[in-house]
Amino acid sequence: MKKTDRSDDIRQWLTRPIIPVVSQANVDTALVAEASLLFLQGCELADLASMLDWLRKGPLAHLPIMLHIDLLAGLSSDDAGLRYLAGIGQIDGIITVRPHMVSAARKQGLASILLLFLQDGRAVDRGLHIVEQSQPDIIELVPGVAALEVLPQFANVPMPRIAGGLIRSADLVRRLIEAGCDAVSTSTADLWQLNRSTS
Repeated sequence: MKKTDRSDDIRQWLTRPIIPVVSQANVDTALVAEASLLFLQGCELADLASMLDWLRKGPLAHLPIMLHIDLLAGLSSDDAGLRYLAGIGQIDGIITVRPHMVSAARKQGLASILLLFLQDGRAVDRGLHIVEQSQPDIIELVPGVAALEVLPQFANVPMPRIAGGLIRSADLVRRLIEAGCDAVSTSTADLWQLNRSTS
């Protein structure tokens, strides 16, 4: 996939404000299907095939899937692990805190989301430097409350910005979107219904 094609695709992935974060199959598929992108995290390698099979059939088949590779138990978050995942052919990209995995994903034709933990001012400065060096397709700022405070510092970052972590209210979602986030990721199922208001 050419970089320009991926950029166009990724903009389409962010047409709805809420990105559901799922880790198991017992979720409201009708609600998840309202999204334009899905995050898969927290499962084990042994369960990955069945999870992907479930996601790629029925009402969720149209959704791009980003897999949090660092939280996939049983698989190393390295080049070999990434080649394995790319070979499966059922994910569209990865989420990672490891900048070197961004270029590795690119080589495999996968999109990448670089997750930045915003624990203090130094982390923000370091994050901006890492983003400039690694050039992920999307950045995710965690936790959401901290993202709200530092979004102005990421205003000139050319890639889309997502906020995630500890986002449990519709008001915080609204404030994050108004502050410049393209979308918000959350495992709080009550917030997934916010996508219906943008349908």
